[in-house]
Amino acid sequence: MTDKARPELNGTVDNMEQYDIVFLGYPIWWGDMPMAVYTFMDSCDFSDKVVIPFNTHEGSGESGTYSAIASYLPNAQVLDGMAIQGKTAQEFSSDTQQSVRDWLDGLGF
Repeated sequence: MTDKARPELNGTVDNMEQYDIVFLGYPIWWGDMPMAVYTFMDSCDFSDKVVIPFNTHEGSGESGTYSAIASYLPNAQVLDGMAIQGKTAQEFSSDTQQSVRDWLDGLGF
């Protein structure tokens, strides 16, 4: 992680130009997104796309990654993300489901 290595991905998005909105989900590992997420951002053209980040964590929230995504993808519009604790996401209780619905409603979905 400290050397910021970009691992190779097993697959690609062949038709990225067909998408206007991209939900970008990831866990927080050691205070950052996994390096594979950076590889994905490097491998696709996000120009004029709406990017909606969401993540799981174990206490660090979004750890500054939403603003990092906005900086990394300057030609995309990055909307408000949702950070949820990993254990809470796994349980996926009715309260958690409602929180996700409220977040999506707030974004206009």
